[in-house]
Amino acid sequence: MKDQNNTEQSKHFLDQLVNEILLWQKKEATEKLHVDDMKTPSGRVHTGALRGVLLHDFIAKILQEHLSKQGQESLAKSLVNTYVFNDMDPMDGLPKYLDEKLYLEHMGKPLYQIPAPALDQCGIDLSKITNQEREDLLKANNFAEFYALDFIHAFRKLGCSQEIIWSHDLYESGQMDEVIRLSLDKVALFKKIYKEVAEYDLPENWYPFQVICPKCGKIGTTLVTDWDGKEVSFICQDDLVNWAKGCAYQGKISPFAGNGKLLWKVDWPAHWRTLGVNIEGAGKDHTSAGGSRDMANAICQEVFNLKIPFNIPYEWILIRGSKMSSSKGVGTSAREFTALFPANVGRFLFANKHYGQVIDFDPRSMAIPDLFDDYDQAARIYWKEEEGDQRLARAFVLSQVGEEIPQAHFLARFRDLALWVQYPEKDVFEEASKAKGSALSDLEKSLIKERLNYVELWLAKYAPEEFQWRARKDLPALAKELSKEQQLFLLELENLLLSKQWQAEDLQQAIFALAKSSVGPKLAFSAIYTAFLAKKSGPRAAWFLLSIDPKLRQKRIEEIKNLN
Repeated sequence: MKDQNNTEQSKHFLDQLVNEILLWQKKEATEKLHVDDMKTPSGRVHTGALRGVLLHDFIAKILQEHLSKQGQESLAKSLVNTYVFNDMDPMDGLPKYLDEKLYLEHMGKPLYQIPAPALDQCGIDLSKITNQEREDLLKANNFAEFYALDFIHAFRKLGCSQEIIWSHDLYESGQMDEVIRLSLDKVALFKKIYKEVAEYDLPENWYPFQVICPKCGKIGTTLVTDWDGKEVSFICQDDLVNWAKGCAYQGKISPFAGNGKLLWKVDWPAHWRTLGVNIEGAGKDHTSAGGSRDMANAICQEVFNLKIPFNIPYEWILIRGSKMSSSKGVGTSAREFTALFPANVGRFLFANKHYGQVIDFDPRSMAIPDLFDDYDQAARIYWKEEEGDQRLARAFVLSQVGEEIPQAHFLARFRDLALWVQYPEKDVFEEASKAKGSALSDLEKSLIKERLNYVELWLAKYAPEEFQWRARKDLPALAKELSKEQQLFLLELENLLLSKQWQAEDLQQAIFALAKSSVGPKLAFSAIYTAFLAKKSGPRAAWFLLSIDPKLRQKRIEEIKNLN
């Protein structure tokens, strides 16, 4: 992100946050910085998970930017930016889009030991997938990898460059062995922490570890009952959880080399210790008093003798006011979300909204046109074409994917394009040129073509009723209000349309003549828009009628005939 204008860094919230981190780094005498985030790939990953990915990616890159400007190039280059997929977690919920017959038997197994779904049964809209992405998904070794790859595709599109780490690799390679031994050796200390932090009394034979049952392969159903310094004793219980059944197998096994994993509240800080993480935020649900973050902090200090990583509690993304869930299949998927706009505009959504504020994003409202408007305004402020809040200009810079910040150019407004493209009599590029006040450059034309792809998607799937100006596929309920005279006019109009090959200008004059000889222009044109748009007005009638598929137009006339 090379800022050619050398914009003075404003008090943008991300710059403020990075300054706080650098002060904390100095106070804690921390040398190497490691930014991390984590996710359990329990199914189709929802949009909400993007907030953590983008936030941590922004932090890592701005830290490098600030450190470089301070002459600390070696520290900037040594900064580590990772994303961990907790793929050893058990399948504890069956997404509604999966075939229960195929996946019910896998409930309770580690996600990385469950088969990947078929492309046509995965619950993801893959209609716009690239050949490389399709190949990646087809090669996925397991369930966790399949859904993680889908998520990686989404956040890579938004310019996030974290190194990917698989939790099962850490366990199987032995990198987690030290923290596993520490955790099993210090059970008494864990009981003290749980009591002090969460006011919870752990059972006498509690251990912070779950074995992968060597008989049935499940991890969510096992309970460790003892540890002798070399092996743990365990039982695979039938009724330990209500979402999976164990096989009742009992035995002893080494807890090392991938034979199991630490329980979640211990596993989180254990990853910090193993990887050297010292900057990691979490959603607000983890940061409530006595919650998993407080527990992780206490474990860091008292069990692992580790400095507490810098925390960034962040708010959720809501879709139409609802929180999302991967395992339940609730909410827009990350892939679907990133298909709504170009990468820089999608990235801008996160750069322009403080991480402590909820993002309530409803694509079925005017949220998408509004986001484009905000992005365009930020660009104009950065280019000094408009006075405004410099925090917007900074957000524009942070939104760019790649090194260079684009030079000033005309940006056709999204909602204008959405209107022009629905009016057959209008040429989008001519209208854009008028709006600019001069001829469009090749770059501007290419950007308009790009935006038109997103305009068409919005119109097809999300645009509110009042923004729809294309013929309805079904007869509008409002058409029942047409008078008999208006219905007759529409029948005569269809005969007129079928009488010859029309040019739009000639047809417009013929429609006027027909209208004057029947119900009059006002009622005539109202009948056209009512029958096809469920509106009282619309685009110029001749161009509009000629743009409609003749089969649909004739079908509508038949429906009008049958109204009475």
